[in-house]
Amino acid sequence: MNQQTIPNVTLFDLLARNWQRPAPVRQLCFNEDDTILAIGSADGAVALARIGDNEPPESRIAIDNGQTTIAPRKGKPSPLISTRIQEGAALSAYRDGAFLVSTRSGELLHVTRSGEIAGKVLSDRTPISAFAHNHAADLTAVVVRRRLRLQSGEVQAIREVDLGELAPVIVSIFNDGSLIALAGPNRLSIRRSHDDPGPLLEADLSSPPLSLKWSADGRWLACGLQTGDLCLLNAETGERIVFADFPGPVGTVDWSSVTNTVLASGAYRIAGWSMTAAPAKALATGRAGFVMVEAVAVHPSKALVAAGYANGRIAVAEIGSPEELTICDIGGPVTALRWSASGRYLAAGDALGNAAIITFPNEIFK
Repeated sequence: MNQQTIPNVTLFDLLARNWQRPAPVRQLCFNEDDTILAIGSADGAVALARIGDNEPPESRIAIDNGQTTIAPRKGKPSPLISTRIQEGAALSAYRDGAFLVSTRSGELLHVTRSGEIAGKVLSDRTPISAFAHNHAADLTAVVVRRRLRLQSGEVQAIREVDLGELAPVIVSIFNDGSLIALAGPNRLSIRRSHDDPGPLLEADLSSPPLSLKWSADGRWLACGLQTGDLCLLNAETGERIVFADFPGPVGTVDWSSVTNTVLASGAYRIAGWSMTAAPAKALATGRAGFVMVEAVAVHPSKALVAAGYANGRIAVAEIGSPEELTICDIGGPVTALRWSASGRYLAAGDALGNAAIITFPNEIFK
């Protein structure tokens, strides 16, 4: 990775477009075609940012006598697209470049890429507590109390599954839509999406779940816990691995399909384990320090991971290597990180209400 040294100017200043929100940023979500970023704030407001960059880095790069420089941006970023949503809770990409937004009152709304509310999805008198949407299978999963509602396609009939005593707060659908993971206050459950023989696998959790993510091959499910544990459940064998004693809550967890590595926040460096062989091998990634990693996001096609810290620092590191690229080193605690599907854009949000899209030149990562 190459970093151009420019006095008093950070890579964030050169590469990022930044918007100020009235409350801390809680969630970031790109739509399915990488044209719009949805920004959810702690006050419930949802806004949309256009991904297209009027001043891409390539247009500001110059080479003089072999020295590469990049000029600062001249203009301000395009203004955000406001929505009428003021009690948003969770975000997901939806079909046709749109989004699904759940509200604190328990509705699930279909929001177009222009910010309009197109209607309610799987509406019911009983508020929903969790949801997920899978683009490949066009499958929407919604939890209503202790029942799971599944809808495939736009006009397919809704199928309901009784979850017994499980009251999920997080739902995650595997990439091909075949498996659904449900995490409740003290239990993790895996079910098939197309029939209902009951749970395929279940595991007890030592504390409430904060994050849930499938590995790319569907073999492992990772669940980050409030008390600083990372629980891995093997969907094929039922094997359960727990990495305990994180100094902080494991608020985000992600998988690298390139290196078959699980990475997590909640430590004083980027925590990661290679799952290519048993037992799992710990990987030292990035630099260790005295500031907590609050968020991680794995690049979709390279062996890279972005990390956001409690002091506002954002860095991109090579998985399994101390080498890293600092994007910025000051700001509010980083609350959210998300790569676009192309890997060209990194979205970041912090506790001071800053929401940013960082556009990387094609040449920046070797």
